Parts: sequence; C-alpha cells; structure tokens
Amino acid sequence: MFTNRRTKQALITFILVCITAIAYAQSAGSAGIGDSYFPLLGNGGYDVQHYDIVLNVDVVPETVTGTTTIDALATESLTTFNLDFFGPEISAISVNDAPASFRRSQGELIVRPETALEEGDSFTVIVDYGGEASALNDPTSFASLGWIPTRDGFTALGEPSGSSSWYPVNEHPLDKATYTFVITVDQPLVAVANGTLESVEENGSQSTYTFQMTHPMASYLAVLSIGEFTRSESVTPDGIPMRNYFPTRLAEQGEQAFVSQGEMVDYFGTIFDVYPFEEYGALVIDAEIGFALETQTLTTFGPRIITRTLANDPVGGEGTIAHELAHQWFGDSVSLSRWQDIWLNEGFATYASWLWFEHTAGRDVLNSIVENAYRNLNGDALREQGYEDNAIQRELLSYAITGDPTPDKLFDSAGVYYRGAVVLHALRLTIGDDAFFDTLRTYATEFKYGNALIEDFIAVAERISGQELSNFFQMWLFDPIIPELPDA
Repeated sequence: MFTNRRTKQALITFILVCITAIAYAQSAGSAGIGDSYFPLLGNGGYDVQHYDIVLNVDVVPETVTGTTTIDALATESLTTFNLDFFGPEISAISVNDAPASFRRSQGELIVRPETALEEGDSFTVIVDYGGEASALNDPTSFASLGWIPTRDGFTALGEPSGSSSWYPVNEHPLDKATYTFVITVDQPLVAVANGTLESVEENGSQSTYTFQMTHPMASYLAVLSIGEFTRSESVTPDGIPMRNYFPTRLAEQGEQAFVSQGEMVDYFGTIFDVYPFEEYGALVIDAEIGFALETQTLTTFGPRIITRTLANDPVGGEGTIAHELAHQWFGDSVSLSRWQDIWLNEGFATYASWLWFEHTAGRDVLNSIVENAYRNLNGDALREQGYEDNAIQRELLSYAITGDPTPDKLFDSAGVYYRGAVVLHALRLTIGDDAFFDTLRTYATEFKYGNALIEDFIAVAERISGQELSNFFQMWLFDPIIPELPDA
C-alpha cells in the first residue's frame, strides 16, 4: 500500500524505464551470426543486400580513406546492430541519412540508429573512415591477413576473415551480397577487385577504377589489390570472357603459366554446371603469400604459381590453378552455411584438380593420385619409411576429422583436403560414375548462388543414387581412421 503519491509515481517511472530498457536490449542484433567455430564472425538481425565501397588508397604512406555504403534488410526489430570492422578510425556513421552513434570493441562495431528499425525495413548505413592500412593478426587462419604489402603496392584479403580490415561488413558466408568497388590510386598503379571492370577514369595524377560484382558473394571472397599490373584479356574455347592480372615484370611468364586455364573453365562447365559468373581470371600479386585464395571471379595467387607451373610441378602449379578454379562452383557459387563444413569447399576443389588430371592424362593417372593419397592417409607410406605402429597411430589421429575439423585445423591438408577428395572418389566408386557426376551437377545447380550444408549434399547424393548413404558418410567424414576404399 502506497502512502506517498510522489513515491508511487517514482516507482511507476522506474518500472517503465526498466521495461523500456529490457525491450531495448531485446531488440539489439546479435554480435555473431551463430557459427559454432567462430562465434563473433557475422552478426544477427539483418541481411545485407549490397556493399558500395569507395576508397582512396595511398601506397606511400600506407593509408586508406573512404566510405562504405551498406544496403540491408532488417530481419528483426533493431535498436542497435553490429558490423565487423577492424579497419581504421571512423569519422562518421549514418543510418537512413540520420547521424548514428557507435562504439567499437575488439572488432565489433556497434551502431545505434537515431530511429529504431522495424522487422522488414530496408535501411542504408554509411560509414566514413580513414587511416593506416594494416594487417590482421588472427591465428585461426593461414589467410586471415587483411592488408598485406607487396613489391609495388598492397593487397587486402583473408579467409575466414580479413575483409573486416578494409570495410565494415557482416563477415560470414551466410550473408552474401552484391558489390560495387570504386578505387582511386596514384598513376601508374592499377587497382584490381572482384567482378567486371566497368570504367577507368583519369583524374590528373590519379585513376579511379569501378568494378561490379553482380552475383552474391561471401565477404571472405572479396579482394582488393594495388600494384603495377598488366591486364590480359581472352576468351575460353567456349567463349567465356577471361582476364588475368600479372605483375608487369612477370606478364610474359604469367601468360605461359596460365595457358590451360580456359580449357579448365570449359571442362569444369561440362561436369559441374555452366560457369556461374560473367568472367574468370587470375590475380597474381607480387608477394610470396604462401597460399592461393579463390576470390570470386578472380583467384589470388602469389608469383610462385608461375614458377611452379612453368617447372611442370603438377601439385603446386597446374593442380593449384585447377583447384582454385573449381572453387568458383564449390565455395563461391555454392557457399558454406557454417565453417565446420569446409570439406564442401576444399575436398571438392582438391578432387576437381584430380579430375582435371584424369581428363588430360587418363584414368590411370587418377588412380595413381588416389592410391598415393590413400597410402598417406592410412599409414602405409609411413610404414614403408620404418615408422613404428604407435607413431603411425599418433600421426593418423592428429589429422583433422573431415566433417568436423575444429577451428584450429580448418585447413588441415591431410584431413580436409586429401581425405576430403578421397571421400568423393569413394562415393564415385560406391554409386557409379553416372550417379556421381549427376550428383555434382545437381548440387551445383540447386544451391547456385546460395549456401549449403553437408546434409544438403548427402540428401542430393541419396536422391540421385537411390541409395541410403548415411553409414557411408558417417565412416568417411567423421570416423578418425579412414575406411577401406570400395572396389573399383
């Protein structure tokens, strides 16, 4: 029972404030999209439709200034939402043309719009920023680099993250979007990004390059590179446009190294699905980065790809070119729904490179590749080298579980890449060539420009083959010790 009207009113006000605060907190978008491997990658509460990235890049000093405009759709009511951004200092943010408050915490950019967003609202976020272009230090990935220096400029890329070093982003493959890149650099440097080069404008001592990526793209597949490049244009034998960017000093050797690329595009188009984008090509940056990355429509390599291909190194040369190209279907067009399922990217691309060698050199070569991989995965190669059984067992158990590799073994060559490829070969032997290749085509077509899970691929394989395959995939994807290969 209240004896004081002022006390009663104060209590009512307090209760209303608490209710409002609770409602306000409940309408904040989550700081992660829900990935069990990387809980803070991506964000909840909205779906990005398009990124418009306008940057002025200075190689000396290594700085970047620019604006990223994000068109998005609210999937729930939002009073705040998060973006992923490790990039330089932010000068201003607006939401729907109204200034928005913000704060930053360990790569999370928390934005509070002036007016709350309702579920189903389309909204536009504009972020102005500038400062040092720096690399990320992320031990979870060999390719989480952000801005990396090259011989004559620098490049921004990374997997599973890295894009958040150069533009604010919902950094998870589940939120794919289209892109426009407008990049200004000092002449004679060249800017390179994903998609189609729409225009080059000369502005005194600078040039502005505009690229359009019109198909949905996962953020880790975005690339930006500045350097002294020579652009080489051609078409595949079937007429698909190609453009390669080589360091000018390596342009002639680059042309020789990638001479088979057009035939690869056409071949994979016959066994997977038609090439899913407007054009394809290679971007060779002038830095020994130690990896290649299937950046959408324009795979990024270091110069070692040229020397190894010209030296007829089948794995580090032509096989790597085929591997990265195959990702345009498996990884880029059909993207992961969760990072645990990295096998859908790397196992498929590895086996695709083996299929290329089968196509060019015959089935016996494929059988030899599979046999060598299998002997390394089951311990026979170690036994021949004199290793004791307990040492062999420890080595085999150290390999990543193909279907659940854990974040620290996401790119394990034995468990994810090679066993992943052998899984597909075992499936081929189990269901036969017709059903196997029909499964690959159907999977690539049904999930084109979208996302998939391991369960989605299994469902397609079972539907096409008419076989129950749960035990097969349990053994091959999740058992620590590799099963026996089916009979050919």
